[in-house]
Amino acid sequence: MARLYEYQGKQLLKGAKVPIPQGEVATTPQEAAKIAEKIGKPVAIKAQVWAGGRGKAGGIRFAQNPQEAEKVARDLLGSEIKNLKVEKVLVEEKLDIDKEYYVGVIIDASREVRAPVVMFSTEGGMDIESVPPGKIAQMNVDVLRGFRLYDALNLTVRLKVPTQFLPTIAQAIMGLYQTFKGYNCRTAEINPLVLTKGGKILAGDCRMAIDDSSVFRHPELGIDVARESPTPLRERVYRP
Repeated sequence: MARLYEYQGKQLLKGAKVPIPQGEVATTPQEAAKIAEKIGKPVAIKAQVWAGGRGKAGGIRFAQNPQEAEKVARDLLGSEIKNLKVEKVLVEEKLDIDKEYYVGVIIDASREVRAPVVMFSTEGGMDIESVPPGKIAQMNVDVLRGFRLYDALNLTVRLKVPTQFLPTIAQAIMGLYQTFKGYNCRTAEINPLVLTKGGKILAGDCRMAIDDSSVFRHPELGIDVARESPTPLRERVYRP
């Protein structure tokens, strides 16, 4: 599977009308400072590497002002997080979190299912495998019928999400599924989907991986080499 960076995934989500935090990617400490200045409030500076658990590994830090953002970016850029070199950081507004949710879509290749599975949980911010079964609602998607907005609403209603947030969260679930389908993903998740203390729903973090054989359909992603194969994609796809 070809994995995407967080900032790439968030741009795809934005195109599917899923709200994302204000932010941009920086490759130098000076760029990080300028982005923080543009945002005009405390920021999160997030190492862009293909690894989970970045926070515990020191790959997500916070800054109160542009000067701190520059210092943090200088520390992160060029460092290694889980044996992966940090070449870019995402500088985005620090979220005032009230509640965290989880949304995910995977391919279940088992004989009984063989279809996408949409999952929603009221326990975001942790691995879905660690969430108690009663805190997860899921749906196997009939690919001929598709996944619809009222299906997303049903998932949120099953877990008793407060009424005022149902439409926005359901739209985020729908947007993730549309991204999953439109970009031939093998997995896609928003974790956490954040409810801020101001009542906004935003994709706090995301992970996506698309099928290697589909990468050539999406040149806008700039992927030349399949992430889990040493062979350049163009050789594997176009070889006679």
